[in-house]
Amino acid sequence: MMDAQHLKHLKPELAAVLNCIASVVSEISTVLRSAGSGYSGTSNAFGDNQLDVDVQVDRLIFERLASCSAVQGAGSEEQPEIKALPGQGYTVVFDPLDGSSIMGANFAVGTIFGVWPGGTPVGRQGRDQAAAAYAVYGPQTILVWARPRAEAAAQASGAEAAAGTEAHAAANGGSDAAAEAPAASTSGNGGSSGGATGSLCCSAARLADSHEVQEFLLQADGSWRLLRSGVHIQPVSRTYAPANMRAAAQNAEYAALLQKWIEEAFTLRYTGGMVPDVHHTIAKGSGVFCNPCSEKAPAKLRLLFECAPLAFVIEAAGGSSTTGQCSVLDVVVRTPNDRSKICLGSSQLVEESLPAMQAA
Repeated sequence: MMDAQHLKHLKPELAAVLNCIASVVSEISTVLRSAGSGYSGTSNAFGDNQLDVDVQVDRLIFERLASCSAVQGAGSEEQPEIKALPGQGYTVVFDPLDGSSIMGANFAVGTIFGVWPGGTPVGRQGRDQAAAAYAVYGPQTILVWARPRAEAAAQASGAEAAAGTEAHAAANGGSDAAAEAPAASTSGNGGSSGGATGSLCCSAARLADSHEVQEFLLQADGSWRLLRSGVHIQPVSRTYAPANMRAAAQNAEYAALLQKWIEEAFTLRYTGGMVPDVHHTIAKGSGVFCNPCSEKAPAKLRLLFECAPLAFVIEAAGGSSTTGQCSVLDVVVRTPNDRSKICLGSSQLVEESLPAMQAA
């Protein structure tokens, strides 16, 4: 359980959702200590082969969310269609075990959560999330979330209610701005924004003004110790995590970017798991995770379950994110299967990555 003092000033419903997330992460940490890495013989809705532990953790999260009075719907990378749940207030989307394919090597893995006010996220932008979180399971279990600042929480109720109403209208054939916005990419080659937009690397939402990022450490008794509040990402860095490197064979801009960072003696920090690689930027206060694509190496990361929540955390910490065309948080979710290119972290390196992100 999360200490109530860490949930002060939040709407009671949002506090309940975040407390539920903290509790289930503690349970997942216990499960992973003895879980195997064998395949279940099944695949998820996207055709990915599932490990037994993927299925187990996915089921556990759904069960815990169903018991939360503030959760009215949930969907996961394993079961992407939003399921109606008994509660009322928020819809939670999640990647139950990001990086499960590297569990056999005993590498760190993670869980990602996006918390959306009201009903379905479809037809909405990532900046409409009320909060986002991820957990990383390594030598320690760490939970990081972006939540409304105390001074902003009092204003959030009306805005969230409006966002939920608009999303309901969009999902049911309404004519709100998000529904009329250009479609987001379903192939991963870019992304379109709707409504007010920010720069190519930062959402108009200016999350760092309204949200703060907190980092917690799981204790032996299942409680959480606050490590830091107000986590901040510096704009300059010399650390990089280059994902989807096979794209550099066709994407000349990506190949040139990697060569530049090598020649400038940047520090490589890449594990093959998105959550631990992004967390390195949070932990060190600088860095970049870069995942461009090419024709033969298209984008694979899911906008709804991976990119939007992690971009929310990074931008709330003062960092940047981009698809090459706009901030990840300005992309409209059109289907749960939307894929996206993504680069996020220290703003200077994200901007430096734009040619590679735009090349395919």
